[in-house]
Amino acid sequence: MEWFSLLLSTFGLLFALIDPPGYIPLFLTLTAGDSEDGRRRILKRACIAAFVFLATFTFVGNLLLKFFAISIPALQISGGLILLVIGFEMLNMLPRGEKTTKTEQNEASTKEDVSIIPLAIPMLAGPASIVAVIVLASREASLSNYAAILVSIAITLGITYAMLQFAQRILHRIGVTGLRVLTRVMGLLLCAMAVQFVIDGYLAVK
Repeated sequence: MEWFSLLLSTFGLLFALIDPPGYIPLFLTLTAGDSEDGRRRILKRACIAAFVFLATFTFVGNLLLKFFAISIPALQISGGLILLVIGFEMLNMLPRGEKTTKTEQNEASTKEDVSIIPLAIPMLAGPASIVAVIVLASREASLSNYAAILVSIAITLGITYAMLQFAQRILHRIGVTGLRVLTRVMGLLLCAMAVQFVIDGYLAVK
């Protein structure tokens, strides 16, 4: 039961961070000239690459912390603050920065394959997601914890694959306003999780 609770909380955090609904318009723009089969292949490669990238940081995160002499509470507090800012941006309380730069988008529009850049990195596996998996992995270096994180990443990217595969239909059904409402809800959840990270880090050094 405890492992399942960890799985749900980890999945909730990663899903709110990756925010698949928020990428529907951009995904349709980047793949405007591709067929349905082409979009499916691009999306599959992007999700696999993002999984490998995030899974790698799940396992090497603790080594990076030791190498740079960063304590786990320090990472929890700083990571929580970063996620809190992102949550505020999703709630539209702060000006939202672009997850991909104009240069990356322009480069992607001229390339035949956009699966790795910018779809996998930095859209699906961006700095915030990397910080999140490192913080989650640093809580407890156990196989069950690592398994929960990897399963959460897989589920999140699986749902992302499904949503973006039917991006055109979803956008037609709920419209841009509906996508924005979903983003606001996930932003609220992300803020709550970010505050919990900060509290955990503070209590660890108190």
